[in-house]
Amino acid sequence: MHLKLISVIILAVSAVTCERNTQQLHSLIAPDSVLFVSTLIGNFHAVSKTTGKVLWTLHEDPVIKVPVSVSAGKLTFLPDPKDGSLYALSDGMERIKKLPFTIPQLVTASPCKSNEGILYTGHKKDTWIAVDAITGQKIQTLSMDGTRKVCPSKAENIIYIGRTEYTITMFDAKTGTKRWNATFMDYSSHVAKDLLDYELKHFTASSDGMTVTLDSKSGEVQWYMDYNSPVVAMYTMNQDGGLQKVPFMSFAPETLEHLTGQLSSNHWRHKFLEHGRKKIFYPTLYVGEYEHGFFALTSLVDEKTVTIAPKEKGMLLIEGPTLEKNVHEQRIKASTVRRGGPVLMLGYHEVPDKSKSRISPAFQITEDSDEEGDIRVIPVPPVVDSVPTKNSTDLDSSLLAMYLGSDFKFLITVGLLIITILAIVYYFPRQQELSIKRMLREQQLLDQNQKSAQTSFIGSGNTKSGENYDSLPNGHIKVGKIDFNPNDVLGHGCEGTFVYRGRFDNRDVAIKRLLPECFTFADREVELLRESDQHPNVIRYFSMEADSQFRYIALELCVATVQDFVEGHTPYSRMLDPLVLLFQAMSGIAHLHSLDIVHRDVKPHNVLLSQPNAKGEVRAMISDFGLCKKLAAGRISFSRRSGAAGTDGWIAPEMMEENKRVTCSVDIFSTGCVFFYVLTKGKHPFGDSLRRQANIMAGDHHLDSLPVTDYYVRRDLIEAALSIEPARRPTAKMILKHPFFWSREKQMMFFQDVSDRTEKETEQCEVVRKLEEGGSEVVKKDWRKNITVELQNDLRKFRTYKGENVRDLLRAMRNKKHHYRELPDNVKNSLGAVPDQFVLYFTSRFPRLLIHTYHAMMCCKDERVFRQYYNTDSTEAHKLL
Repeated sequence: MHLKLISVIILAVSAVTCERNTQQLHSLIAPDSVLFVSTLIGNFHAVSKTTGKVLWTLHEDPVIKVPVSVSAGKLTFLPDPKDGSLYALSDGMERIKKLPFTIPQLVTASPCKSNEGILYTGHKKDTWIAVDAITGQKIQTLSMDGTRKVCPSKAENIIYIGRTEYTITMFDAKTGTKRWNATFMDYSSHVAKDLLDYELKHFTASSDGMTVTLDSKSGEVQWYMDYNSPVVAMYTMNQDGGLQKVPFMSFAPETLEHLTGQLSSNHWRHKFLEHGRKKIFYPTLYVGEYEHGFFALTSLVDEKTVTIAPKEKGMLLIEGPTLEKNVHEQRIKASTVRRGGPVLMLGYHEVPDKSKSRISPAFQITEDSDEEGDIRVIPVPPVVDSVPTKNSTDLDSSLLAMYLGSDFKFLITVGLLIITILAIVYYFPRQQELSIKRMLREQQLLDQNQKSAQTSFIGSGNTKSGENYDSLPNGHIKVGKIDFNPNDVLGHGCEGTFVYRGRFDNRDVAIKRLLPECFTFADREVELLRESDQHPNVIRYFSMEADSQFRYIALELCVATVQDFVEGHTPYSRMLDPLVLLFQAMSGIAHLHSLDIVHRDVKPHNVLLSQPNAKGEVRAMISDFGLCKKLAAGRISFSRRSGAAGTDGWIAPEMMEENKRVTCSVDIFSTGCVFFYVLTKGKHPFGDSLRRQANIMAGDHHLDSLPVTDYYVRRDLIEAALSIEPARRPTAKMILKHPFFWSREKQMMFFQDVSDRTEKETEQCEVVRKLEEGGSEVVKKDWRKNITVELQNDLRKFRTYKGENVRDLLRAMRNKKHHYRELPDNVKNSLGAVPDQFVLYFTSRFPRLLIHTYHAMMCCKDERVFRQYYNTDSTEAHKLL
């Protein structure tokens, strides 16, 4: 007996302890308490913001992967794992130049060719990683290749981490051999936090994983931790579940020891805090290596750290303190190591100069280089080992005075000769180079003119292309009949797509620019737009042009998106009725479905508001046909092999399941989300973005936030649209006929027609039985007790009504509507004006009445009187099954 009692107590204590541990673990994963640390070797740590201890680690591929071998005389690039910046090293001269473009920019610009004959190809791959926020266990990955489940899990606390892989490869155009390649990984995130709003300051070591965190106000060391690999990024998680970059600074480990070593003090801590406002530490470039290649990181050092300077720095101009030779050599050996002979030296280099390489407007990479592709280095005088003393300077001055006094004419001759040589060597080649560049530019404009998709530049055949460009506003680009300013950006999308404000045929338009890898999508989008843009609620297509690098689509210019409308960023937020906007948007989708076009990316950002017409009216329009799919003739669905299209949080669940055919109903699901978003002024039926897609897959939605007015009518439509079973969702035409969009006048007509239809029927009639089925909840057991006293007294004068009957309630409504003019004034005042206030009098007291009657009378939808209230298109319904 005692043993049993002890066992029960032990189990109870264990349960309480486990519950507390679970609560503590849940508190650790709160967005405000977790810091995410990304390291060079590919580890993604979730660490405690207060202690720095690792809660869990996600092991991914290294952030950068480059060739591990470096050869003398060959062009070598050093990537920065923080942002993909590139540093060039060539000619074995230990001179490093920073290139003005990054790996992501090269990938966006590719395919392109540089003047020295280097071909660039690039590839970008996006992946969503679903991770258990408590354990860090990877659950599944989502990409264009499909869904890959790594570990089955029923975890509720799932976070989605976006990761992008950029791959760039360089080939020699003459030989076809690969010159260099690199892979750069980055996590999708928002911009860094404002330093004033962030309470911590993070400092990391550039060559190892040591990280130190200080309180930004007091300067006290909060924690320090070694993550075994250089830190390349830090993030926190915002309230929407997205990563947000956290600022940090990289230092040499020797400099960072002032915070962690035995000599740490308040003096040094305040030095670290004040850096940025004052120049206390010195910027350098740390060049290091690890098992996947070389890398370069910007790093700060103190005044005692010896840096590596380029060999050719020129003659020293000012005397400086002398150093003991042995001490200098020991310091260099302590922080630098050579790899590959004289080619590359590891350690802290002085900040490199910027290279003159650039990306031209045509996105072709040009740089001052020789035929082999190596960056040219202009020779400068070698560094002199010794600095002239004061005595030697005086001696040189006296000799120069003697020389001037002896032969002044000879000096003038020599000066003129030097000026002539400089003019020949520098000025004339420079002018020739500028002349050649002008000729190439004119030729490029002519080529671009010939490659335009539809028409040449404005002007006669004798007009030069340069004159046409001169007629454009400053900074504008003209392609065919369209012109735009690249700085006037209206928005941007995936795969490098940008939308600019521009002109076509003397009218304002939106210019959508697409990269070469999207040309197939562009052609398909234009084809579908041409087929569907005759509808007023589908965005209008005007023209498509092309040059050697891009495709340009001219579309109707709009003033705002539905997202802007909901957030109040447009003056039309108060002028336009939300129900009218949703009806117009649904009309556009119904038109697409009638043409067997599935949009596949319906969301607030893709429903636009047109510019006002002559009457000041605006209309909603469906836009962005880049992901649209045309159903094959005779088909009612398409395979998932077409790709899992859409935007996370707005995608129907069947789109995420492999080997499942999908139909037009995927648009209905997304539209249901948009309806809820508009009616609730910005909320989502599946919750916040952190768990949204997981809730969609589970069918877990919450609609309680809908407005009270017509709550059950609106809930009925949205709940049906969000059904996890596609076959249960209504079609677009059904939605347009739903009571959701009915005016009060149409509701009154419907109630009258139902009362007339059931007036003479017996209680055993199928229509009456359906109307009375579940009617007790509709009439609140006795509808007579829920109306005003004035109406109760008036109803008793003429006939007897059954309070538990829905049919009698509709009869009372019909009779009072017919005899409204004969009613006493107190009854009229109680009921309100016909039809709006009159209908609202009953539907506000019996909120289930309209939707209950609508479903009950569906058995009569084919009757002539009721065809106006229901969709009777059987072919449209068949497409859903």
